[in-house]
Amino acid sequence: MKSGPWAGGWLRNVLLWVVPVGILWGVLTPSYNRFLLASAENLVQLFEEPDVTELAAHARSRHEGYIVRRDFPPLRSLVRQLRVTDLHFHLVLLVTLFVAMPGERWRDRLGRLGQALVLAVAFDVIALAVTVEATYATHLGAWSLAHYGPLARNLWGLAGHLVALPLKLALPLLLLLWAGFYLNRLQKAVP
Repeated sequence: MKSGPWAGGWLRNVLLWVVPVGILWGVLTPSYNRFLLASAENLVQLFEEPDVTELAAHARSRHEGYIVRRDFPPLRSLVRQLRVTDLHFHLVLLVTLFVAMPGERWRDRLGRLGQALVLAVAFDVIALAVTVEATYATHLGAWSLAHYGPLARNLWGLAGHLVALPLKLALPLLLLLWAGFYLNRLQKAVP
């Protein structure tokens, strides 16, 4: 197999698939955001005693969510508003890369994509939970100082900054997932 036609077919397929995948992502975003918020809330509460964190979708925005603490006074219970959609925009590229593979049966493409999506969803849930913990450790002033030590504040702060840069963090993950499934094929395609 020559690399020229394969690479050209792959690039053509990427350009053809990116728009429909983007539209599908846009349609599914509100549901996925609610899923992420509920899953990350469960993950955060797994390590909380008592369970006081609530992650809620914004009533008027399909992209926003809230971090709420039930143990804070009512006027301070809303800890932070965040843009949940920014955490998972990488899914457009991930799905596009997998469905664009030329010369492969759809069953195989979708099977590999399904495996990669499981890992990507787990990453998204963990990333949102890290965002919540980073907010608690670094954004709540005296409360953060009282409940998190210096090392914890620095570690959660660093983790929060890494998650806050989704394109820089997600692109290597996507490429690793995609290359993990297709590296062997890529090596065979290059003469």
